[in-house]
Amino acid sequence: MVNFDISKEWGILFPFELIAAEKSAEDLSRCLFLLGAKQPVICDSEKGTQAEAVIVLNSEGFGPERNGFDWRAAGDRVEIYGESVRGLCNGIYSFLAALGIAWPSPGQATLPSPAAAKNPNLFPLTMDSACEPSHYEGENPAEAPWRRFVPAGMRTVKAILRKSEQFTAWAAQQRYDAIVLPLAAFAGMERKVNELKKNASAYDISLEAGGRDLSALAPRKFFLLHQDFFRMAEGKRKRDHHFCPTNPGAIRLIEQEAARLFQAAADTKVFHLWPDTESESAWCSCPSCRAFTFQEQNRISVNIAADVLSRHESGAWITYYEKQGTGGSIPLRKNLVRMEKLPEEKDFR
Repeated sequence: MVNFDISKEWGILFPFELIAAEKSAEDLSRCLFLLGAKQPVICDSEKGTQAEAVIVLNSEGFGPERNGFDWRAAGDRVEIYGESVRGLCNGIYSFLAALGIAWPSPGQATLPSPAAAKNPNLFPLTMDSACEPSHYEGENPAEAPWRRFVPAGMRTVKAILRKSEQFTAWAAQQRYDAIVLPLAAFAGMERKVNELKKNASAYDISLEAGGRDLSALAPRKFFLLHQDFFRMAEGKRKRDHHFCPTNPGAIRLIEQEAARLFQAAADTKVFHLWPDTESESAWCSCPSCRAFTFQEQNRISVNIAADVLSRHESGAWITYYEKQGTGGSIPLRKNLVRMEKLPEEKDFR
């Protein structure tokens, strides 16, 4: 096991062109100071440092869809590498986590104890499953094995938007690569969403749109005048989950709403349209829909949305979800990616 000697004079070599990693580099310096080090000075990599020990930060320069990182430590030198700026930020917080630093809530840090009372300057570096290096070789951000923060309801969304600077700093420390906001937030809380986007960009964290939002493509307010747009169960139209994906009027409504919501979330590269929680099979049983399984109805619906998105954002993707081992004969559009497992929804106060 390698011990990190906090008594040494540490310098941090940082490529200043990597602006989106600057806050993470400052966090690294601040955390080492909290452990008892003399405040490590952040120096330009090209100019070097006169410090007796050095932490070298570097990135290979890939786009944010490459979130891999690695680090190694020996004696008076630590090297932290990221495939991208996002990966470098992940590597910095992985190294700090290996030192035993944790962030249970925004603005709060718990610090480790030294390796032994005999030498209070030594801190053990431990690599556990929570901070193993990761690498992603693909180029599709929808398929990247990102850690996504998915809010548990609008109350959580409002809390995030109210404290966006604190939240994004904490999200970076927890090594979240993306924050997922419901489509309604982009359409109705534009100023606060833009503020969150700005704060997230300081850590190269992506903003993604959607979640359990497939039903949002058919707003419930239309149920009173257009019950036929919504699903049928036991011979009656139901307002609660999803819609009737074969009804021509419902299809037009889905196209209109998708266009409006996608436009509100312009420049977003990844959208999520997942069925309602624990109601993935609650689809339509009208005479027209009866010919299709609920998985096929789900695919018909996301295909409609995918066609709309391709007309608005050619480089954007939609993720969809269906239960493991299910599917159907409905072919999928090229800008659709299946989520094998959905991220757990999280709370934030």
